[in-house]
Amino acid sequence: ESIKGGPSSPAHFHSHPRGDRIAPPDDRGERTSSRIHHRRRFPRHLNKARGKGLLPRKVLRIEPRPTSTGAASMGGYFTSDRAAKYGWGVPRLALVTLFAFEIVPRAFLAGSPRTAIDALTSTPAPFTAAAAAAPFAPLTFLPYVASLRWTAHAYTGSIGAGVNVQVLGLWGNLAIMAVAGGLCLWDLTKDVSLVVYFLKTFCGDQLAGKLDTAEWKLVLAFTFALPTALWYGAGTNEAALAVFQPYLRILPILFVVQAICEFGDAHLEYHPLVGKFFRHRYGFEAFTMCVLTLMPSGITTHELRVVQFDLVICLAYRVANLAIILHKQNFFTNVLAGVAINVRKQCFRVFGLLSGQRIVNVTDAEVATAVMRASDVKGDALERHVATPAWRPLLSLESVDHDLYRDMLADFHKVVKACPPPSRVGEIARAKVDELMYAVYSEDADVAGRDSPPPSPDRPVVNVTVAPHASKDGDASECPFMQMKQTATGGSSSSTTSAASVIDADAIARLSLSVFIEYLFKRDWEPRFDVLLAASWEWRKEIAVRGRANPGVKKAAVELVVDDLIKNSHLWELFGEKWREPRYYSLIMQPFLVSPAINVGDIAVAMKRYPDLALEPAMRRMHPFPIFERYVDQDVVVKGKVAVRAKTQVIMFTSDFSGSKHLWPAFGSGPRACAGTSMALGVLNAIHGKMLGRPGFEPERGHKFSGRNNDGVTSFAEVWYFAKTVLPVVAGFGGEKTTEAAALERAAAAALE
Repeated sequence: ESIKGGPSSPAHFHSHPRGDRIAPPDDRGERTSSRIHHRRRFPRHLNKARGKGLLPRKVLRIEPRPTSTGAASMGGYFTSDRAAKYGWGVPRLALVTLFAFEIVPRAFLAGSPRTAIDALTSTPAPFTAAAAAAPFAPLTFLPYVASLRWTAHAYTGSIGAGVNVQVLGLWGNLAIMAVAGGLCLWDLTKDVSLVVYFLKTFCGDQLAGKLDTAEWKLVLAFTFALPTALWYGAGTNEAALAVFQPYLRILPILFVVQAICEFGDAHLEYHPLVGKFFRHRYGFEAFTMCVLTLMPSGITTHELRVVQFDLVICLAYRVANLAIILHKQNFFTNVLAGVAINVRKQCFRVFGLLSGQRIVNVTDAEVATAVMRASDVKGDALERHVATPAWRPLLSLESVDHDLYRDMLADFHKVVKACPPPSRVGEIARAKVDELMYAVYSEDADVAGRDSPPPSPDRPVVNVTVAPHASKDGDASECPFMQMKQTATGGSSSSTTSAASVIDADAIARLSLSVFIEYLFKRDWEPRFDVLLAASWEWRKEIAVRGRANPGVKKAAVELVVDDLIKNSHLWELFGEKWREPRYYSLIMQPFLVSPAINVGDIAVAMKRYPDLALEPAMRRMHPFPIFERYVDQDVVVKGKVAVRAKTQVIMFTSDFSGSKHLWPAFGSGPRACAGTSMALGVLNAIHGKMLGRPGFEPERGHKFSGRNNDGVTSFAEVWYFAKTVLPVVAGFGGEKTTEAAALERAAAAALE
């Protein structure tokens, strides 16, 4: 069998062009689209401005979406048939190899049985210097292991798989092959068995037409250079002939076996009668067994050594191929994930024992959906003890429970009723996206930014100083409590658009905030609204348990919303002075401003990661909510069986459902499903339909503190904050002490002081 046994590179993953429109928010979008890509029209409101001479003509330059190669199914080199070939081929070849080391020396060696027994009994004890130096010690397995020659053979075979699939590229391949060459030269100090192996293998491969890359042609040259060098090194023809004399019978036999096997694999792999015999390498094993057992007068020790080395090298090649295929199929990742899930479940059992309740970690998407439909109570777990304090001075509809949740939900619906129809959010979002894209892709923006330095990947830096006295009255911009100085290197903050060359995490968060500010208050974005952007990053940092948020920034954001945006809008009439209380201003800040600024950014990163998926399937792969929690007071029954017992606190990690065949609702299910789904879809559809696939759409740039799709950088301080916040809760002696509504409202109000 050849270590050059497959195509030179894996098949390119297939992708499909994306259409302009996206699938509706249902479960039918888990597939790529091959619709015709239509030409985009110039935005209507910008077209009118251009017609009036306010905008230059021919300034909008929107490139066609590039074809994505991100997601792909197994295909080409990494087929399921190839997985079966190596999955079954490894144990088969391992048995043949064991037969060659332990049975053949005892039963099939040339000469009398007495000679074979003498050769075995005279072999030194394994794992000793004498065993490593003995001329025929490698004939059985343990002395072979002690000789360490297997390291050269196993390495030579294993790199063949990597070279075939171009894991490291040309120069990387040459480097690992150079190491293999050095090991082979070391092995030649023992005997020339490896030279015979190279000659039969690569001459057979060349005859079958399988040496089709520069790397393997170099190996072929190396193969012929070795015996030539050894021949000249011997000094005389007689001495050289004596070196190779013991192998003159086995070399042509193994060459014929190699040529037949490789020719069959290359040209007869789909033959109805012998295709699988050659494709799955049954032929190699069958012919090798014949060589081991049917040689006239028996196989000699020199010949046996060549076959043994051939088997070890080929076994390493098969193992390496199987490892690559399993890696491509995420086998190792899934195994580690399964171990992590089991460990996590046991941790929650301990958490439940310490807190005096039954806690179950549900990992099945269908059961999780049933749990969410069965309860509107978040319960006594991480949501209450970690998220609720992090949201202060807000009371989050996502976290509160019982009467406080029901009262706030009723007031939330009053706010929604007083606002324009939810479809208006989508209209505003599309217009804002057009404005942002115009600024990014217009020639004017290119000219303006041509001589300026590239934008920083970090979000704008907000320096906050706390004055000694805080005024509770007046406009937030004049509040002496906050003196804010903003330096934005990534573009202007004076509007929803910027002349930057990328649409990064800040741009996405500002876009979300500007959409809802116009929807709620009919106000355009102003520079002083950037405090809301800064506050959204502070909230997400503390909610993700990455650090304590700056209370001054939070307070400045609350005062801006209450004393300016709400007070100067029609919404003030709903609750009047009550808007200054946490449970009322939270109705605006959490569901309309802060949560969308956080979650839209997370989902935009998911869109970028999975560009060939529709919106909801992409959300399922990287959901903005890492955890769902419910407390069920009745049995949850799925398919006629009790899946979760009554009186149970249920924890559900959305990452466990990302690969589930059950299409669980991305916006939640049951009484605690997202109340603003239709409005959220307006913003998300605009981003998905207009931005995704464009050059410069980089929502992952500067995206931090989300707890799921962040920049991957975690400092020691963040790890320490997470540990000291979560571990006391898990141990049962930390967290919130009450769920009483009045106490929660007092705690939220105190956070402003």
